[in-house]
Amino acid sequence: MNRFPLRLPLLLAAALLTACGAPRTAPLEERIEAVAAALDARVGVAILPPEGEPIVREDSLLPMLSVVKFPLALAVLDRAARCGIPLSQPLDVGAEWLDADTYSPLRDSLPAEGGEVSLAGLLRYSTSLSDNIACDRLMAFAGGPAAVEAYVRGLGIDGIRIAATERMMHRDSAAVRANAARPSALCELFGRFLRGGLLPAEHEALLRRLLEGAATGADKLRAGIPPQVTLGHKTGSSDRTPEGIRTAENDAGYVLLPDGRRYCIAVLVIDSREDDAANKAAIARISEAAYEFFTREKR
Repeated sequence: MNRFPLRLPLLLAAALLTACGAPRTAPLEERIEAVAAALDARVGVAILPPEGEPIVREDSLLPMLSVVKFPLALAVLDRAARCGIPLSQPLDVGAEWLDADTYSPLRDSLPAEGGEVSLAGLLRYSTSLSDNIACDRLMAFAGGPAAVEAYVRGLGIDGIRIAATERMMHRDSAAVRANAARPSALCELFGRFLRGGLLPAEHEALLRRLLEGAATGADKLRAGIPPQVTLGHKTGSSDRTPEGIRTAENDAGYVLLPDGRRYCIAVLVIDSREDDAANKAAIARISEAAYEFFTREKR
């Protein structure tokens, strides 16, 4: 009996799947899974590739921490553009803003009674330096957490919840989970920003400089790609719980490939019992896997 005709439909089906690209990202997904499975943590990952369908893992609402400062920056710049407020506009940062128990290079640069800081300056502190007081001052300028979430929803992007300021998170440990996002939604937001048209050209250029000049996270996404490759990103990190668990160690952003293509990536390491080095190394390894996959597939 000749069995070849019976096998032919299966071979054709496999060929069609390959032609349609279904298994094309399998090597990358396997590398991501191996990294995530080795960690005693929840690991949410999303990658929006140069072409094709997004890659997602654990795509649930996960605590953002300071990654929220990216949608905040978009909302602030949108309000400034709509209201005709120049980026040089000074905003008052009085003593009532200068909490002592939070990370803030801005506070350390001001006298005890506070002072005035330009809108562009506050954006630099919040976005590039991840300053918590600058974040809260900008959150007030934007209309509060609900207004920032409404801005994102107005772009047609669901899966991002914003309900807390930095001050609220420092005063109530449960509030660190109030600002949450699906990794895929973060990638979608970065991708929407990259496509242009959300903001005036001057504002888009400023935000790209701030994201691409971020001073935080050298050992996260940045560590997985060559130093000359452009990365625009926003990091996030929580304190540890009394049980020693790191609620979140995050990084999300975009990579501009040498051939002109680009991809967006978000890696959120949640409720980790690992040490900080292991959490950050996992983000770096996933970043490396993505970069190597997208550069090698074009060779």
